[in-house]
Amino acid sequence: MDLNNFKDKLFTAAKAAGLEEYELYCKRASSFSVNIFEEEIDEYKSERTFGVSFRGKVGGKMGYAFSEKIDDAVINFLLNNVKQNAAVIEDEEEEFVYAGDGAYPEVVCYNTATNNIPTQAKIEAAMAMERAAMEVDERVENLPYCAVENYEVEVHIANSKGLDVKYKTNRICGVAEVQVEGADQQVKTSYDGYDGLDFTKLDPAAVGKEAAKKALALLGASPVPSGKYPVIFARESASEMLETWISAFSADKAHKGFSILAGKLEEKIAADCVTIIDDPLMPGQEATVPFDSEGVASRTKTVIDSGVFKTFLHNTKTARKDGVVPTGNGFKTSLEMPVEIAATNFYVKPGAESHETLLEKMGNGIVIAQVEGLHSGANETSGDFSLAAIGFLVEGGKIVRAVDQITISGNFFTMMKDVIAVGSNLQFKLGDDTNNAAAPSLYVKSLDIAGN
Repeated sequence: MDLNNFKDKLFTAAKAAGLEEYELYCKRASSFSVNIFEEEIDEYKSERTFGVSFRGKVGGKMGYAFSEKIDDAVINFLLNNVKQNAAVIEDEEEEFVYAGDGAYPEVVCYNTATNNIPTQAKIEAAMAMERAAMEVDERVENLPYCAVENYEVEVHIANSKGLDVKYKTNRICGVAEVQVEGADQQVKTSYDGYDGLDFTKLDPAAVGKEAAKKALALLGASPVPSGKYPVIFARESASEMLETWISAFSADKAHKGFSILAGKLEEKIAADCVTIIDDPLMPGQEATVPFDSEGVASRTKTVIDSGVFKTFLHNTKTARKDGVVPTGNGFKTSLEMPVEIAATNFYVKPGAESHETLLEKMGNGIVIAQVEGLHSGANETSGDFSLAAIGFLVEGGKIVRAVDQITISGNFFTMMKDVIAVGSNLQFKLGDDTNNAAAPSLYVKSLDIAGN
């Protein structure tokens, strides 16, 4: 059945059934991926998915239902499930469908050419990444993951208040994870990749070589004595740390007592040099969309302005509770789930100094290149963390050797107050369609490091 025909029949039935308001959310997706191992195709996938999520208000409560197909029989299924679901809702806060905005921004999130890349070209690109990495050094053992992927997603939202909007987005990415082994049988891994709209900008040889060089640089690592050290988080590790604590900026988390930032609007929560922006309008980025999953128009928000906390991220429900305008951050993580709060392209605004200049400014200290154990060693509510890390010892402003078997500990929000300088090397890479975090290098005054 045609989607528009299905929508019309569903809405007619919903009105006849007495639903107070209702909304249809449709998502269509296609994806391709090829993974190479030792010059052969290790995995090859081509998938298409489709589904609809329907929500409707019954007796003041919003019920949800979803289906992976659309036909006449599904209409009764959705209506019955919405009624049953609404009957067991215990949340006292009212949920509603959004009437829409007068205008929606034009965003760059789709490239028609990306859908026309020959399969053989994507396979050859993955092969080239592996080949380039293996040629860098005899210590390169293998590539546990070496893949080229692309996907397309189409979202369509319509509701009983007249909202009817849709968009399409697509991506192409190449990723190389390289494993190396030193003379002392020490094994290290690192990765590099491209993620964007333009296949011609994917340089497979450059990706493979850079991933290999990053891994090789970690060989010969050993711990440092325990103590407090000045630290520079490389942009990769800084981005991972930022992503881990995005949830603290959710208004819903604050309402439920799971954010340390509750009640701190307009307070100083970071250093003067720290500005954090949530920008769903950035051209070509992973989380660039014209509207969120509720149909709220996308807009750029300065979340932290020169260290001052300016806004939480809101969906329509939390915005109504706080008496503010929705920020366009209500997103569905899956068809089965209700709308939740997520960031879009969420990043630390870059400064003027290069990574190398930050090393010179620090003089002696540690560069944190990789952090491990974020799921178990990081408390999203308090900000406390204790994480295994790999990096480099810096003396006289120069990297002298690799460092491993160390644990960094502290509090993320305390650390953000201790940022001395922000690098200029911001780069989004290998992101997510929400909570797409990025940060340049961050020079932090000091951090506790447990070593030998």
